[in-house]
Amino acid sequence: MKHALTLIACAALLSGCGNEADPYPRLLPTDQILAEPTLPDHAPDAAASPAAVDAQAKARAEALRQRADALRGPVIEPEARSRMRPRD
Repeated sequence: MKHALTLIACAALLSGCGNEADPYPRLLPTDQILAEPTLPDHAPDAAASPAAVDAQAKARAEALRQRADALRGPVIEPEARSRMRPRD
């Protein structure tokens, strides 16, 4: 059993030694890694009028709540469900 586990471990390690290996990822320079992050395009608008952004987010959330409420009903209409149930 001990030899079987060793053999399986060696086979697993050797399976990664193919010729089709992907190239090593490009490393970033330290100054690029430590640089301040760039802000997305919508960031200045949000900084200029946070109330407008909050209002838009609240309106979207309310619209999503209304869509969710519309989906809360039964999936199968009651008349179709009554046709599917066996009659005694």
